[in-house]
Amino acid sequence: MKIILLIALTSVCFVGSINSQNIKFKKGKVLIDKVECLDYDGDANNVELITTDGEQTIFLKFIRTGVGHNGGLYTKVIFVEQEKSFTSKSYIFSRKLLVKKLLAAEVLKNCAIDESKIDKFILKYDEGIEDSLIRH
Repeated sequence: MKIILLIALTSVCFVGSINSQNIKFKKGKVLIDKVECLDYDGDANNVELITTDGEQTIFLKFIRTGVGHNGGLYTKVIFVEQEKSFTSKSYIFSRKLLVKKLLAAEVLKNCAIDESKIDKFILKYDEGIEDSLIRH
């Protein structure tokens, strides 16, 4: 019984490693499985991801609110050409995590943005942080 369980767990781990993609940021390029897929630029507060054809842009912004222990941090992701965005406080995206989630949701597929998947992606992660800040 233990051998069957060990084989099953090994199989699950192996299948998971096949499906995960290797994402690296190097010299202004985002490499996905060693293929240049996106260009990037930015600083500590803003990251710009651009398709290699220059047609689509996604901004990732890190925004601080308040001061000291009353302050907080949230991220804002903007799909520029679609004029759509979302904010998240409980899920702080790094540039690598954003690319990973875009790939998993197939918003980023074959190094292009699939516009038909953006609304579902936004619905999944949007917490309306800026809306709640304006109301207070």
